[in-house]
Amino acid sequence: MEIAEIKRQLTLSQVLVHYGLKPDKHLRLHCPFHEDNTPSLQVYYKTHTCYCFSSNCKTHGKPLDVIDFVMHKEGTTKREAILKCKALIGGVSAAVPLPPVDRSDILRQMFIYFRNAVPNSKPAQDYIVSRGLDATRLEIGYNTSQFHHGARRDERLISGCVSVGLLAPWGTKREGGQAYKPFGKYCIVFALRDSVGQISGMYFRSTINDQDQRHYYLKDRRGLYPG
Repeated sequence: MEIAEIKRQLTLSQVLVHYGLKPDKHLRLHCPFHEDNTPSLQVYYKTHTCYCFSSNCKTHGKPLDVIDFVMHKEGTTKREAILKCKALIGGVSAAVPLPPVDRSDILRQMFIYFRNAVPNSKPAQDYIVSRGLDATRLEIGYNTSQFHHGARRDERLISGCVSVGLLAPWGTKREGGQAYKPFGKYCIVFALRDSVGQISGMYFRSTINDQDQRHYYLKDRRGLYPG
């Protein structure tokens, strides 16, 4: 495995978790490479690097990637650090893969979620009424884009939403781990159905933007709005 491939597969978040290190809300750590009374190691999740601003640190002046971090933390040679990183990747990759998801099932499940969001959202209700629509008669949903957060987080559902285009991987969360960009945030949602009535696509209309970027169709859309 080449060094570039190691850096692509192994995130800084995974390395920090392995060593039991957790940055504060400013993404700073007490540097593990020297005596550090105040957090002087800054973490950059976007680039998977870190930098110690203390002149007392042996790494001062040099940004550290995942291999450098392991090398200094373990006190080993770079070759040994590379082998350790490969082992960490092996541990990360050993997770049981999620079962495959069915597109129509994910679309059906998510549209139920979108429809249930309308009665709980006053802005969505106001917007629907302002457009002369009746959510009690029509199939209208609303996307708050909160379904992949907190207690709602379901890895299989997230995987399915990524596959159909409702979520896109988008960098790393502040606390570590994969972040996602939702599709059609703050939009009312209409289901598109195929000839047998199954949901085969979705149309989104922004409730907060009347100037541009108002209309969105989910990728690989098929079908028509039944009404």
